[in-house]
Amino acid sequence: MTIAPLFEGFKFYFQSVKKYSSQTAPIFILLGLLSASSDILLNSEILFTWGILIFIFTNVFLTPFLTAFSILLVNDLANNTLKESIGYYLVSFQICLKVLLLTLATGAIVVIGLILFIVPGVYLASRLLYGPYYLIIEGKTVIQAMDLSWTSTKEKPMDYMTILFLYWTALIILTFLVLTTISAFVISSGEGSLPFLINVVANTFLSYVQLVLISYPILYVYKRMDSNF
Repeated sequence: MTIAPLFEGFKFYFQSVKKYSSQTAPIFILLGLLSASSDILLNSEILFTWGILIFIFTNVFLTPFLTAFSILLVNDLANNTLKESIGYYLVSFQICLKVLLLTLATGAIVVIGLILFIVPGVYLASRLLYGPYYLIIEGKTVIQAMDLSWTSTKEKPMDYMTILFLYWTALIILTFLVLTTISAFVISSGEGSLPFLINVVANTFLSYVQLVLISYPILYVYKRMDSNF
């Protein structure tokens, strides 16, 4: 169960990469621009407040919005029910606050678990990982989504911990490679700080990779748990 849906998700990504990327590219680029701008402004004494505002907007609104947009889009691509782009924008705007609340609630529970000697946090994170799919795809409330994720993962919890571990490992490795490449570039070019364009590209790429992992292989694990798939 652990490996098969992950491979199915990656396989479908390569089949639909053009459609997915063309639909999501404007939002990813905007996210990269805002993240890079926030980094620069936060280091300025004069424009620090603007940096805070952009940081809050990016993390409180744009990231949950993009998460909803990406999952909805890939779910419809998988079901061959692709809709007009405006529909995804409208629905994502309507539910982005619920996505944020679910993320905060799940994050708080996981942090408490991590404080309790790491393993409980990993276990809780793996059991609650599928909450966003129940919320975004099935329209459940925050509490219902968390409860359904917990219930649906009660059997073979080690499988879901393995999936979470693979997800975190992939993100850590890719982030390390990107940061290493950037550091090497900055050192070789003699730049005192990270060029804005490179910062934009790095933020855009890392956000893209994270959402691809969430919207394809992990979505397919959720789909496998859904008897309708």
